[in-house]
Formats: sequence, C-alpha cells, structure tokens
Amino acid sequence: MSNKTMLGDASGRGAVDGFRVTCPAMQHPYTEAEIDAVVKVMREACGQTQGKYMVEFEQAFCAFTGAKHAFAVNNCTSALKMAAIFCHIQPGDEVIIPAYTFCASAIPFGDLGAKIVWADINPDTWTIDPDDIARKITPKTKAVVCVHLLGMPCDMKKIVPIARAHGLKVVEDCAQALDCRIDGQHVGTFGDFGAEAVAGVFGDFGCFSFHSAKTMTTLGEGGMFVCADDADAAAAPGIRHNGCCAYPADRERYWSPAMSCVDSFLDDRWPQNFCIGEAQCALGTEELKSVIANNNTLIEQDRKIREKLAGLPEISFSRCPENSRYVVHQYIMHYDGSACGKTRDDLLDLMTKKYGIRCIVQYYPLYRYPLFQRKGCGEFDCPVLDKWWDGSFSFPWWCGMDDTVIDTLCSSLISAVEELRS
Repeated sequence: MSNKTMLGDASGRGAVDGFRVTCPAMQHPYTEAEIDAVVKVMREACGQTQGKYMVEFEQAFCAFTGAKHAFAVNNCTSALKMAAIFCHIQPGDEVIIPAYTFCASAIPFGDLGAKIVWADINPDTWTIDPDDIARKITPKTKAVVCVHLLGMPCDMKKIVPIARAHGLKVVEDCAQALDCRIDGQHVGTFGDFGAEAVAGVFGDFGCFSFHSAKTMTTLGEGGMFVCADDADAAAAPGIRHNGCCAYPADRERYWSPAMSCVDSFLDDRWPQNFCIGEAQCALGTEELKSVIANNNTLIEQDRKIREKLAGLPEISFSRCPENSRYVVHQYIMHYDGSACGKTRDDLLDLMTKKYGIRCIVQYYPLYRYPLFQRKGCGEFDCPVLDKWWDGSFSFPWWCGMDDTVIDTLCSSLISAVEELRS
C-alpha cells in the first residue's frame, strides 16, 4: 500500500485512500454548541481579537487547571517561546529537553541561542527521566523542559526539587496533556511545588496546545501560556502583543500623543505578536466544558485495547505513575520481536500490506533530525530512547472509536504478531 495517496499532513494524521482504518485529522468533530459559539462572535463581537472572549477564555482556563495566570496565544509554540523569553535565555545557556518529543518543545529555546542538552526517557513512562536531568546539569544550565508527552505526566515531584536545588526554571510542555493531573494537581502548575522557591528564581511556566489533533481545538490552532509569578504575568500581555499598552486614561487630550503606547516589558527582549482571535477564544471556553468527558472516552478506549492485547508479550505499553491521570493523547506502543528475529518495520509491513491498518511512527528522536544536527544539536547520550524508539509505533487514534474499530485494530495486530513468530 505504499502508493496510496495521503490526504492529511506530515504527522500521519488525515485520510489515506485504501486502508481499513486510518488516523483522522481531528480527535473529534465540533458540536453544534461549539459552532454556535464561533458564529455568535462573527455576528456580535465588536472586535475580532484582544477582547472580552479572550478574557473569558483565560478565566475559564485558570478555573479548569488551577493556574494562577493564563494568557491565550495563537499556538503552543508561541507559548513555549514566551516561556523561553521569561527564562531569559542567552546564547550559550544550556537547556535540558527530552529528546523524545515534538520538535516545537526545543525550537523556541534553540532560536534564542540555547545549547540544547538532550535528556533520556524513563523506561516506564517514556517521558523525561529525572535522574538523567540531574546527571546533565552543569553550571551553564538555565532551564529544564518537561514534556507531558502523549498525555503522560512527568515525575514533577522529583523534577521540581532537582531544579530548585540548582536554581533552574522549569517549563512544562503540556501540549498533549490538558486534564492530565498528578495527585489532583493539573500539569503546568507545578512552579511552586515542594520547598520554597530558590531566592530570585520565580515560578515556572506551563504551555498548552489547542491544535486540531488535540483533545480540544480552537479552529485548528491555539495555545495557552500559564505562569505563577505576578511580575511575569504583568509583562506577559505586552510581550504577547507587540509591546502595546495604554497611555494614562486621564490625560488632557485622549488623542495626545496617540491611542496606545509601545513600551519595553523586558530589558533583554523585544516584544512579539502571539495574539489569538476572539472566535477561537469563544470556542475554547465552550470546548473546556467537554474535555474531561472526552478524555474519559480515550481512557476507556485505552483500557479496552490493553485488555485485548494482554496476551502479546511482544507488545508493551507505558505505565502511568501512581495517583496520576494519563489522558492518552496518542496511542503509541512498543514491539519487541527479538525472540523471532523481527523488527518494528516487519510488523508494520504486515499491518499495512496484509491487514490494511495504517499504523504510523512518530516523534523521531530529535537528535536524529537534520535541523538539529545542522544547528549543532546532534550530540546525545540517551541509551534508553535510542534502543526503545526503533520498536515504537502508533495505532490510529481518535475520541469515540467504536468497538468494531477497536476489534479490527487489535485482531489485526494479534494476527500480525503471531505470524511473525512463525
């Protein structure tokens, strides 16, 4: 089936001709209430950006996550760029980032001149390994980026004290982890966890995505930047919107010198434009109402698949830490065919050519990509990831898969694995 036409994007999501099961571009369709929310803004909003719907969305997001401050932005990459800006990254600073993640977790930090130090994964959770973070801290380390990849929480109870002990800032990439929690606390809000913050090191940052592949989406793109420190929160609107701010309201002539001022909010950084539209914000507020239910659906789908595949020792899954909520953003598994001399590629050849199931492989270790190699970030020491990744693959995955689809996926995989054994 290698000649099939791909109608989706480079991530592997989207319809592809000729397969029995493929991966849709969106996790779930919009509801009528969500569509109505967008249409209402189109009909009634006085402005299309920086208005009351943005404020309502930010307030609703704080209520949902427990974040102290939240700022809606155009995408999660921009939220990560804001985090990098507030970390005051300078050329030559080191930032520890997991090598197993989407490229956007690293690009904003490299763009500001940071030297990226790749962290290995924990063999159970497949997220960043706290022990490897501790091993790779040097006097030049400025921050650590913790990616709650696939909706699996990182071990923040261990990571934050390590970072605090070395005066590092912690950036939580929660792009795939909305509604993911540790002991009931939402990811992205662990800036003040544990002991008192090291003097001079302010709270940390959470970055969220509302891309169309996520559990909730704001018309295909969107994001949220959250922070704990009041000073960072005061500067965030100016950084987000070109340094724009108001002149004093009580000046003698309302037009003098102009309607708005442009100022500096951080001495070492120019402002940016990361603004998001009002219709997207209205949609986001509405979509927050269904996030928990949608994630519960994904969790139940995961339970069914694990149960059906329990008899395959060649297939393994990530393990969620105790007292944590894993929201199962994508469905990645690991195949070990070493006992019969087979590889992941042998398995996917069978799944595609014989069984018509379009499994995909994603999140190439970032140090293997040409971009990072050309930028001087090709050096790595990640033995767990380097061995594990070549056996990883992903089922098609969306919210609301019916039992027939789940049965088709699982029975096909069981047959393929058994055939490879023989």
